[in-house]
Amino acid sequence: MIDMGETVIAGVAIPLDWSDIEALEMHWKYALAVLFVAFIGLATQKILLGFARKIVGQSEAEWDDDLIDVVGSRILLTALVSAVQVVLSWLHPEVAQDSVVYINAIMIVLAASALSATIKIVLRSVLEAFQNRKTVVVEGSNPLIIFLVRGMVWAAAIFLIADELNLDLSGILASLAVFSIILGLAVQHTLGNIMNSFMLSLDRPFDTGDRILVDDVEGTVVSMGMLSTKLLTLEEELVIIPNNSLVNSTIRNFSRGGGDNTPKRIVLTVDVGVDYDEDSSHVKHTLIRVAEDCEHVLLEPTPTVQLTNLGEFSKDYRLYVWLASAADRRVARDQLLSEIDVEFKAESIVIPYPVAVELDRKEVLSDEAMKQKTAKQHASKVKMNLIDKRLERQRRTIREEILTLEARLEERIPSKERKTLGEEVERLETMLSNLDLD
Repeated sequence: MIDMGETVIAGVAIPLDWSDIEALEMHWKYALAVLFVAFIGLATQKILLGFARKIVGQSEAEWDDDLIDVVGSRILLTALVSAVQVVLSWLHPEVAQDSVVYINAIMIVLAASALSATIKIVLRSVLEAFQNRKTVVVEGSNPLIIFLVRGMVWAAAIFLIADELNLDLSGILASLAVFSIILGLAVQHTLGNIMNSFMLSLDRPFDTGDRILVDDVEGTVVSMGMLSTKLLTLEEELVIIPNNSLVNSTIRNFSRGGGDNTPKRIVLTVDVGVDYDEDSSHVKHTLIRVAEDCEHVLLEPTPTVQLTNLGEFSKDYRLYVWLASAADRRVARDQLLSEIDVEFKAESIVIPYPVAVELDRKEVLSDEAMKQKTAKQHASKVKMNLIDKRLERQRRTIREEILTLEARLEERIPSKERKTLGEEVERLETMLSNLDLD
């Protein structure tokens, strides 16, 4: 054996020959073992993982940053466990020999955990990459697919650990098979809901925050579970629809129907009947002018008017306007009808009564009664203007908050913060879509 001599540091002679190290007292060996484990941990953290973080930091993708954060902790634990195993083999060979199966089991758990986390991050990015970005699609991930793949990884890990520990799982598997058959018969309807949730995650007709119509129930999707989907109606009633019913129903999605790659745009129609003596050009021009002055109506595509019916007592026109979101539908309809009523009176356009109805002669009010009515109408108008302005300020504030959060989501941020911001955006969109007048 080569004699490497010794080194003196601060007056203390440190042996460099292995035989001299073996001759050290046990507490010095423990100290060297701790230093060795700490060195391996620091080398893994600073050198290996530091180099990996530097590489992924140069890419524009976000999934690799999340991956190195999640998998890095597993790699560090694996390095520390390996260092502990080496130390045990040096200090206590018998203990290391007896614990090798347990060390291997821990290694399998760490490997399965790292692979599961990798699948969660990478597979989600792959599934989103395979979407056709040129069409209007529901944004989101496929959590059930990811859950099944990760479940397969952990099932394989359990079998490997059982084999490493010499555990016989045949009896347990046989019992689980029988139990699964009995349980499947007992919860057949529930399993149907679970499988249909899987089909919904594949087809993805809607996502959380979308406004949909299912069997005359219209509301905003607040959650999509394994068994049911929950809608919050405009009356703020929570409607729970089993996934079995959803699969067998016709779903109208008001948040994903727009063309020209504008997924949330919808069409609003307003029907108005006028007297036969009215000129069609005059009526159409007035309706289009009212639509263009409405703040919630998009100017592109331009509003249009069509004569849809020649009825028994009126000519019926239909006004088509486009809105940026289904959340604007009720307030836009209210503003359009209110302004049409005002403009028709200003333009002397008559909305006729049915000719088959005989109207009683109206009672003539006294001057005092007319003044009181006028004052009440004026007070009501002022109050309604204040209410409308207050609601509009609330809507504008919420929209500004949503735009701020969406701009933040466009930046490179950690996955946890991204998830929190996404949930806040969904909450604000739900609040916006369920305001009193929207």
